[in-house]
Amino acid sequence: MRDRRNTILSMSSTDSTDSAATRSSNDGWNEKKHDELPDSPTLPLPATTKENWSRPRTGKAMAAKIVLAVVGVVMLWRYWCGAWMYSMPQTVQTAAQTQSQADMEWIAANALPDEPTALVVADPVGTSKWTISIPHNFTFPLRSQYYKDMCSQGDTMREGLSNDPDHSGGNHWWRRHGYFAKDQTYLDVAEAEKLGALPKSKVDFTNVCESSMTFVLDEEEASFGRSLLLLWMSYGLAKQEGRSFFIDDSRWAWGKFSSYFLPPPAPKCLRPPPHQIVPCPRSARHVVVSSTTAPWTFGPSFEKEFQGRHKHGLSSDRRIFEVARSGYEALFKLTGEDALYAASRIAKLKDDAAAHHGSVVGMQIRRGDVHPFEYEYSRDYLPLERYASGARSLLQSCHGKASDLNDLEYIGSPLVLASDDPGVINSAELQQAIAPFSIQRAQERIQLATKDTLDQSSPKKPVRAPGSAYVKHVDENTGWEGGFFSGLFFSLGGAKAGSQNDQAVQLRQFVGRAYLLDLAVLGASDGVVCAVSSATCRAAAVVMGWDAVKAGKWVNIDDGRSWSWNGRR
Repeated sequence: MRDRRNTILSMSSTDSTDSAATRSSNDGWNEKKHDELPDSPTLPLPATTKENWSRPRTGKAMAAKIVLAVVGVVMLWRYWCGAWMYSMPQTVQTAAQTQSQADMEWIAANALPDEPTALVVADPVGTSKWTISIPHNFTFPLRSQYYKDMCSQGDTMREGLSNDPDHSGGNHWWRRHGYFAKDQTYLDVAEAEKLGALPKSKVDFTNVCESSMTFVLDEEEASFGRSLLLLWMSYGLAKQEGRSFFIDDSRWAWGKFSSYFLPPPAPKCLRPPPHQIVPCPRSARHVVVSSTTAPWTFGPSFEKEFQGRHKHGLSSDRRIFEVARSGYEALFKLTGEDALYAASRIAKLKDDAAAHHGSVVGMQIRRGDVHPFEYEYSRDYLPLERYASGARSLLQSCHGKASDLNDLEYIGSPLVLASDDPGVINSAELQQAIAPFSIQRAQERIQLATKDTLDQSSPKKPVRAPGSAYVKHVDENTGWEGGFFSGLFFSLGGAKAGSQNDQAVQLRQFVGRAYLLDLAVLGASDGVVCAVSSATCRAAAVVMGWDAVKAGKWVNIDDGRSWSWNGRR
């Protein structure tokens, strides 16, 4: 092969010695290209001149300079961006957050507070981390406001520590992120006690669970359905993480868990000390979950982790559904005579459906203080005709015949209703919309009473003392017309806000047992029509199971939404 270097050099030497004054350099090149023979490899190399030395070296030098310049610009850009990324979040923090974190650091450096709080401490190597201090004389569970405040304080401290460029536990690309990631800025209570940042307990606890989750049935949560959903999801989540699971009902507004259900499976280990059970972060060794802490436990990061990234609609919520379903299967076991009644009631409805070659279809109608998601009815209630239309369609689809099916062939199929408003079943609007079908209550064991019913059974009249002109006022009977309202629930039995008495607890338990019997019958039906804005509607889907929901046996008539644990899109 022809040596390219010699060719170039030959061009330079020939042009400098043999070219005529009137010939251009291009002519010389063309002439040598076509007329001259190749240079002999044995000839000595031409002398290096200024021209043939500077051109290639200049190109290499320029390329090197460009590369160095680009590298320098990139390094400066990364340095500037890194400084900006670290400093920017700190500048956007509110003055209250900055002051709050400073106060917590000062508290940790001086004396522990007398109330539960989050604070910043330093480990032996001087790294600042946040932890939670709960005085040992506080009983478990704490008031809801304490849990809410500690989680909010923890968010502020985590943000400040994560954005500190000198903090070794900050956000780095090599650290795991997401719902199950460990909070590198948090120091667990047990570790803080070992390091001396928090005082150790004077009581020696043995056989304590390695990790645990305690679900607190909240004293401020009036919705039985929402409490059930959170309980089921907490159980399913604890099992996925390998945590021991405990239920605390010491302050539950509805009474005792054992009044409704069989005891849950007991762990083989013991519950940790109360001061080690914290609401946040979610990665703590021993966590407490309640309706108050649900935004932190089942918030956006939970949905991002468990929802299908490339799925939409119902399919995206399957993992969340399975988490709730595992809790239902383990914990929804009615106790005593209620369990026997529910089983016999469901069996009777199934037999009636088989006798008419039909199916059992349920309607769940929520009124009271829950309003639909649909904007048009967001301050009212959905028309009862929607429920009737959905039930009719389900009866027909479950029967499996064409739309011109004679009503007489399946008109006797059981159509059951569960509602918080006892007057709905007799309303003319619903009766006309569902005709020629007849409606029966989901269960007959415990019924919510109307005012008329109470007046007939125990009338109340003003009391006038003999010979006196004064009349003592006696409160009238109050029924459940209009549905379930949390204010009415908390006032049962004359209970004051934040307190309970035996009569109030007994009345609440009657309401709760009626609710659970309704839910058990609905869940065993062949189809259910309801509004997803109701927690009972969402819980009924979990009781029915994924296959039934996917097959369209669970029908939502509110805003066209599919199932989700909280009803949101």
